[in-house]
Amino acid sequence: MSRLRRLAAGIGVAAAAVGFAFLLAPEFAGYIDTSEGLLVVVGVVALLQGLRVVSRRRRSRVTEFDTPDPETRQSLPTPGDDFDDDLAVRRGRHWAARRERVSKRLEAAAVEAITYAEDCSEAAAREALGAGTWTDDPVAAAFFSDSLPASASLWTRIRETVSLRPRFDRRAKRAAHAVADLYEVSGE
Repeated sequence: MSRLRRLAAGIGVAAAAVGFAFLLAPEFAGYIDTSEGLLVVVGVVALLQGLRVVSRRRRSRVTEFDTPDPETRQSLPTPGDDFDDDLAVRRGRHWAARRERVSKRLEAAAVEAITYAEDCSEAAAREALGAGTWTDDPVAAAFFSDSLPASASLWTRIRETVSLRPRFDRRAKRAAHAVADLYEVSGE
């Protein structure tokens, strides 16, 4: 700390102490002459202080705040993306494994959804799944069996026969929608 700063700090502390003393004992404030000359001295001191601060600031370097990079939206996977990816694979080394994974995931989800919706045991849910009675959609019910249930309409049987989309995909998607319906989830 420079000598001038120490002197200014000392004067400031002394002025503050005198001010607090006058605040606590206002009767002593009457002894100070508050003539125009004192006000001129205080004004000149304030003006010099202001000029000193402005002068120092003009000589200093301008420092700017570096703003951080704006936040970018992080891409996160959508729930079910891996299921869709597994379902979309039609060829490749792991094609059969992916189909098996889709089947097992759908079966587990269907059993859980049936026990939730019907308030039944897991054995009863598996029985309903095997019998195809767990949903009104015969195509969805057929995913867990080899054929359409007997209750399937003629139109459904014809569409199943002539459809150009792979049977596994159609049935898996319909089964997934049926499971979502059991949870009363809407949307695609």
